[in-house]
Amino acid sequence: MAFCAASLIGFAQVPGETVFKSYCSACHTITKGKLIGPDLADVHLRRTDEWLMQFIKSSQSVISSGDADAVAVFNEYNKTIMPDAPYSTDDIKDVINYIKTQSPSYVAAAENSTDVVEEEPEAPVRSVSESTEEEIKVGRLVFTGEVRLGSSGPACISCHNVKNNRLIGGGLLAKDLTDAFSRMNEAGIKAIITSPPFPAMKEAYQNAPLTDEETYNVTAFLKQADEDQFDQYPRNWQHFFLLAGGISFLVLLTIFSLVWSNRKKNAVNKRIFDRQVYS
Repeated sequence: MAFCAASLIGFAQVPGETVFKSYCSACHTITKGKLIGPDLADVHLRRTDEWLMQFIKSSQSVISSGDADAVAVFNEYNKTIMPDAPYSTDDIKDVINYIKTQSPSYVAAAENSTDVVEEEPEAPVRSVSESTEEEIKVGRLVFTGEVRLGSSGPACISCHNVKNNRLIGGGLLAKDLTDAFSRMNEAGIKAIITSPPFPAMKEAYQNAPLTDEETYNVTAFLKQADEDQFDQYPRNWQHFFLLAGGISFLVLLTIFSLVWSNRKKNAVNKRIFDRQVYS
């Protein structure tokens, strides 16, 4: 049975842990590999605290300044823009400290400690590669809003588009998700859905989060949409809307004509006026 002093970290709240898990973990991991952004394990050994502080505050400012390391990271990760952190300097310092305490270098330094706590094994996670046709279908219906989210949150298609024969054109407020699975992989998509790092998405779902099942189904649908994208020829709904609009206009015009056909054709006092003239 394995014991390790470093496992104590998981039982004591480290400053910066809450911010990291609620904001940074959507795009980054520590020791678990690349997600949307790089794995941050031991990043403090590769970059100075000052550099990390500036990059977390506003990555685009550092990139625009021509910093070679910042530009290299930006290009390596498909030029995905990292949102400016909406936190104070002290909060960001705590996040950097938290990353340090979770990194292998810190864990290695703690291995000589005599304090031990047994680590609990992580529960196995079912991959979307094992998803069924029914789960993919439900994911598509949740994405389009044909099946309402349990929390009554907005449908994904309100802001995002996916190239798919069965979908009407989606919103243009956010990035097209047709190839999202290739760009972000399963873990990245799930992380963004469960902990949105983008202000608009975070505002939309902070009081209406998706359930684990909804997250799984939507991710499964996006995986299939990515794989099938080159065989998809989305239907052009423009003619449908024009025809529907024309028919609706004719129906309303007919209704209004029938209603107004029985209206009074003369002024209310015309009879009195005619009688006075005759007299």
